[in-house]
Amino acid sequence: MIQSIVSKNNLVGTWKLIDFKSIDSQKKIDYPFGKSPVGYIIYTQDGYMSASIMTSDRLNLEMSIAEMQKFRNIALEPRLIGDILKYIKAILRYFQAARNYISYSGQYEIIDNRVIHHVEVSLVPDWTGTDLERTIEFSGDQLVLISPPAGNVSFHLTWQRV
Repeated sequence: MIQSIVSKNNLVGTWKLIDFKSIDSQKKIDYPFGKSPVGYIIYTQDGYMSASIMTSDRLNLEMSIAEMQKFRNIALEPRLIGDILKYIKAILRYFQAARNYISYSGQYEIIDNRVIHHVEVSLVPDWTGTDLERTIEFSGDQLVLISPPAGNVSFHLTWQRV
């Protein structure tokens, strides 16, 4: 049974991602993060949220934390450009890791049957300072968040209460 009344008490908590699909205007379904995505969304009582989603098959970078810090500095210091060659594999995996991961957080508000995520921090810089609106549906201990259509595609994310 789908519940249409939305209150903060219904939403607050930790939710684990169980399905992420896109549906186009022709009802074609695609799975942008694969058929086994991994993720959590957390809503706090004091009005903050955080969401992280990734594919389940991301490759390891195969770098130590020290190497990752040095790699990070390559982009910041031109004199380290020569070191890039030994990091080519890691650079490609780094881009793949970012492509297969999304994360953002900020404050949220509930309006009728919608939640508005006011993005303050995001892996995607373009999202910072924007509002992401989602329609809310509850079914038992599952939460479904549906994005408004972008072009002819909407995203449907199903979460299970933890």
